[in-house]
Amino acid sequence: EQTSREREQAIDMHRTFQRDLCKLRLSTARAYVNLLGAGHGPMSSSGGTQVRLNAQVLGMGPQFKIVVRIQNAGIHALYDIPLMCTTNPNLYRIPRPCFYLPILVPQQSYIVEVPVTCTDAMAGTDSVRIFLCNRSSNMPIISAIVNMPISEQPLTDNY
Repeated sequence: EQTSREREQAIDMHRTFQRDLCKLRLSTARAYVNLLGAGHGPMSSSGGTQVRLNAQVLGMGPQFKIVVRIQNAGIHALYDIPLMCTTNPNLYRIPRPCFYLPILVPQQSYIVEVPVTCTDAMAGTDSVRIFLCNRSSNMPIISAIVNMPISEQPLTDNY
């Protein structure tokens, strides 16, 4: 019975599937555009600036290094841009949470290395939030959430 119904209504079923797939693609595209507009995607175009931010964690712990790559994809240079890092202070320590980038020249990549130390390896993991700030607005130009890996136990000398 099910097979015969599917044979008779194959065209309608295919048309419904195609329509639903198109709606899904449209809603996904709209959500991605909203992410980019809010500065939460890999590239921000808020306030007339276009900036890319990529972050990568290096190390096995308890000392990590977050390598932040920033690229100004716009046509105008940006001046005196602060880069702020924040995290759970009970789990991680960032000795220098604020970096100032004096100038971001268009189409040039800049690398900032952020040292992070895990203070309690038994407490699990958390994330580090990175904000590229704008001096003329309370909204960041772009932000990233870096999920930290599980930290290895610190090596101790047993002499």
